[in-house]
Amino acid sequence: MPEKPPAPKHTYWRGDTLWARFTIGGLEYRESLRTSSAKVAARRVVELRDKAIGRAKFSETTRSWHEAFIAWSAYIPRQVGSPRTAARYTLSLLIAGQHFGALAISEIDKDAVNKFVAARRRSIVNGRGTEVTNATIRRDLQALSSLLDFAEDEGWREGNPALDKMRRLKEHRDPIMLPDEEDYQFLLSRLAAGHAEMLRAARATGMRQNELATAERKHFNRANRSLLVRGKGNKQRTISLSAEAAAIFERQPVSISCPYVFHHKGKAITKAPYIFSRATRAARAAAQRADRHFRGFRFHDMRHLYAVEFLRKGGSIYVLKEHLRHSSVKTTEMYLEFLTPEEAEAAKRGRLDEAARVREEGGAPVVTNDGT
Repeated sequence: MPEKPPAPKHTYWRGDTLWARFTIGGLEYRESLRTSSAKVAARRVVELRDKAIGRAKFSETTRSWHEAFIAWSAYIPRQVGSPRTAARYTLSLLIAGQHFGALAISEIDKDAVNKFVAARRRSIVNGRGTEVTNATIRRDLQALSSLLDFAEDEGWREGNPALDKMRRLKEHRDPIMLPDEEDYQFLLSRLAAGHAEMLRAARATGMRQNELATAERKHFNRANRSLLVRGKGNKQRTISLSAEAAAIFERQPVSISCPYVFHHKGKAITKAPYIFSRATRAARAAAQRADRHFRGFRFHDMRHLYAVEFLRKGGSIYVLKEHLRHSSVKTTEMYLEFLTPEEAEAAKRGRLDEAARVREEGGAPVVTNDGT
């Protein structure tokens, strides 16, 4: 009979099975590790000890998933600012609660998060399997990460395995499909005036749908053609506007009862995603009746179209990165594939050309969104 290998630290042999044995906080723990592999046992005993240490450390401040979720619900609206984002986080956590609801908030570890992600990938809706993309799972993990961060700040747990998992989970991006000019004009013709102007502004500025819907007139500066934008995560930035974009903002009718630039008969455009989705479906049906081609597009595709047109006019990719507020120029570089090699080289050279101009003139760089 072959000799058994030495038992890893904090384990011992009982027959042909390795068992855990360790003491935490004066309490001795013994549990079968259900394996005869020393390598597997070493990993499992570390996980058991970490959980035991967590229970001992947080024994006086243990909170259930439900208790932590209720406390987080009162905190998150002030943190993210946008009611829409808070609602999205809440929906994700309601889904996550189906997996973590029986656990204390301190017991959610890497293994639990991995099982949650695996379960999301094989989600069942109405008795049928449904595809859950990496983008959706990342949004769920972002919400879970927010809750775990909050719980850690409250002293209810340590670490954030959701954040670690989210960083490793690659998000699949569908290929960018730029709208055709004829399709763009066809959809414009089917929108109410305020909604059509909002779509034009998206193409002229690259702003997101919600950024335009919440753009306030008081934040538009006619004198220097700039706009203070409240973007994702309630973060603010000031962007320069082209003459075309400034003209769109300036010609919008003023409503005493509504502070926003774009409105519909004096009322805020609160259901922009639904409005444009419905208009696209109606345009597709109308195109079929007229026996004409129409390829629908998303409102967000206007942001992509703006970026490509900006670069084709000679704009710098580095200026574009700051205008769109991308976290890395690597994200902005996805638009280079729509350019000719000469246009792409000019876009990447923009920073050097601007620096040279500043050295020659002895002044500060001047940036507009006309590509100059």
